[in-house]
Parts: sequence; structure tokens; C-alpha cells
Amino acid sequence: MLKNLILKLLFWRAFIMHKGKLPTKSEMSTPKMEYEVMSGAFIWEDEGLWEINHHLADAFKHVIHHRMTLVVGSKNDVGAMRSKKFDKQIFEMAKKYFPNWIGFDASRCSYNSDVADRIMRIRKVADWKFQRFLNEEDLKKE
Repeated sequence: MLKNLILKLLFWRAFIMHKGKLPTKSEMSTPKMEYEVMSGAFIWEDEGLWEINHHLADAFKHVIHHRMTLVVGSKNDVGAMRSKKFDKQIFEMAKKYFPNWIGFDASRCSYNSDVADRIMRIRKVADWKFQRFLNEEDLKKE
């Protein structure tokens, strides 16, 4: 409980410090969707998240993870970064400070069966590769 409060305060501070610094329009006609390993979620290459500051990026991992739950819909459980409730609270907080951010565009925050299928396939492959990597490391130790 206390840890969640501390994280919320840190994220709130990052949102205030970087308010208005994320792109509101895309310079690309068809930006690519990319898998973000640390959050297990997806970003579009034009969203400008990782070019800003690591504190903001840490907070936005919860935002993009919650956004992914909106895009893939309720039939696909993608878990949460911390908890579903916490991720949603950070998502809503970010929307207050970055209301026009391109990542909050309805097309990137709404259920889309084609994108959902693609996301779930990519996540499955990424999980498989990660497990294979862990197994290889275990074999090296033996």
C-alpha cells in the first residue's frame, strides 16, 4: 500500500516535470508497432516515450501496459505491471497531464481484433524466446 503511494507520487512528479513534452501528432504516415520488453506491452515508434527521461519512461510502462489491455480486450488476459487497478490509475493520471499525446488517440486505446491478434502472437513468441533463453542459461550453469 505504502509502496503504491510512493510510486504514484514519483510518477505524478515525472508527469508534472514533463507535461507537454510528448508528441501530439505523428510525423510518420504508418508508424510501426514495437514490443517493449520491460513492460511486456507495445508502443508505436512515433510516441516519443523513450526519448524523454527514464523517470517518465518508468511511469509510462504502467500506462502502455494498461493501454494494451484496452486494445486486446477482456478475452485476452495480459496481466498487469503492478496490479490492474494500479495500472489503470496511472493510465488515468497520465491522461490528465498528457491529454493530447498521440498514444491516447482512440485508435490506439480501443479494442481492435486485428491488432489484438497480432499483439497476442508477438507476446507468445517473445515469451517463448525468453523461456528458451532462461533454459539455455540454466544449461550453461550445469
